[in-house]
Amino acid sequence: MMDKKIILIPIVIILVSVSSIFLIFSNDDNVEIDEIESTELFDVDHFLKSELIDHTFKIRNTGTVYDRYLIESDYSVYQQNIMLDDPIIKYQFSEDFELDTSLSGPENPNTIVIYPTFTSAAYSEPGFYTYFRGDCDESCITDISFVNPELKYTSSGMGTQLLHTLGYNFISDVDVDKNPEILKNYDTLILLHNEYVTKKMFDAISSHPNIIFLYPNALYAEIEVNHVDQTMTLIRGHNYPQTEIRNGFGYAIEEAYHEYEYDTTCMDWNFMEFENGYALNCYPDAVIWDIPGIVGTLKFLT
Repeated sequence: MMDKKIILIPIVIILVSVSSIFLIFSNDDNVEIDEIESTELFDVDHFLKSELIDHTFKIRNTGTVYDRYLIESDYSVYQQNIMLDDPIIKYQFSEDFELDTSLSGPENPNTIVIYPTFTSAAYSEPGFYTYFRGDCDESCITDISFVNPELKYTSSGMGTQLLHTLGYNFISDVDVDKNPEILKNYDTLILLHNEYVTKKMFDAISSHPNIIFLYPNALYAEIEVNHVDQTMTLIRGHNYPQTEIRNGFGYAIEEAYHEYEYDTTCMDWNFMEFENGYALNCYPDAVIWDIPGIVGTLKFLT
């Protein structure tokens, strides 16, 4: 998948059956980062607060049940009606919104979401896509740092925030690569835009009895990871090392649903069943806060 440019405009939506429980996720702009304790495994709460603590400039919305926030520099650009290229946006439900309990989840608490740290790094500049565009040699797909993942469109930024808001638990692909056996502890795996994975990750995820592909294009290309240096290198896939190579693992399930990554509106969204799970037929990140049925169905499938 290539970088996606987003024009920030208010979205008017109609939500059906919103009632009951007050919003789960609260905004605390005064929290100090050094007060937040992290754990050995991926701490999504710490990660989100660290990424979003400076997002205090509210974008004016009309008719939506959520608010969006930018950092000061992006907000200045936004006020000039200039396109922002894959900005990090903070999402949270409006103060007067009450969340329908049918959306909060998962139904099975023994469900885990895998955050795509490696994919976030792949989309950094210079990085994999600098190479794919022909603007860099193989140094841009070799020893790329994954130390600082970001909450962008290409790394499921909006989806990550919503699932965290709704009460889903997370680990990262770094955790899975270090200990693939950890996935046996969970009944259901939810994949985000986990496009770049190691062979160990691929084997552990693809063989799990219950997978949900919330984003197409997951498990697409093979990387090699150095956990000491916290770097990764592209090995196979995404037309590398030969142009005819698409899925780096020859994974028929991803190949069957690959085309859906280009549907970013999700107007005709649907979860399609395959032998050991389900796959959403669109790339939902830009609209996932606007289509409650997606997360409502996701909860039902867990």
